[in-house]
Amino acid sequence: MNKMKLAALAALIASTGAMAETDKTGFYVGGAINQVKASGDGDGSSDGVGFGAYGGYNFNEWFGLEANLFASGDLGEEGVDVGAGALTFTPKFTYHFNDTFSAFAKVGVASMAVVVDYGPFDADYTGWGVTWGVGVNAALTEKLNLRLSYDETRGDLDDSGFWYDNEYYNGEIDNVKISQISLGLHYQF
Repeated sequence: MNKMKLAALAALIASTGAMAETDKTGFYVGGAINQVKASGDGDGSSDGVGFGAYGGYNFNEWFGLEANLFASGDLGEEGVDVGAGALTFTPKFTYHFNDTFSAFAKVGVASMAVVVDYGPFDADYTGWGVTWGVGVNAALTEKLNLRLSYDETRGDLDDSGFWYDNEYYNGEIDNVKISQISLGLHYQF
């Protein structure tokens, strides 16, 4: 009787291991909730909650390309509305510890935007920057993955200019840094 229980237990473990094997190549798409912090040269920093969508293609187990679009909610203080976001494109390098857990690192380019609305002043700052990120991934099922990551995007931004009291103002924010800690869920096709 004990041999049959042992055989049944071994078969169950083997079948669970076969089900846990994840697909590590191909397309994936997902969404994330982010804790975002934005800062610029001499302007202090602001933080808040943001949302994002990401997707990519894994060419093999260790190399893929990823795009990430995120935007924050209001990051400003009372009376000042600030929003930040970016669209990033990165090669992604992954190390698999086993069929369930992996770690990744990525570095690439970003199109960045910061919007500031303060009373009569309304400025949209945009520009290009660099981005990098690291994270861990856990396969929940063969196709569904949960990940925790840290991403940082940096660049110099110029505003689109605005009119106030019959004068045209434009400027820039140097050394803008947008960092985020993200909890994401994606589907591997």
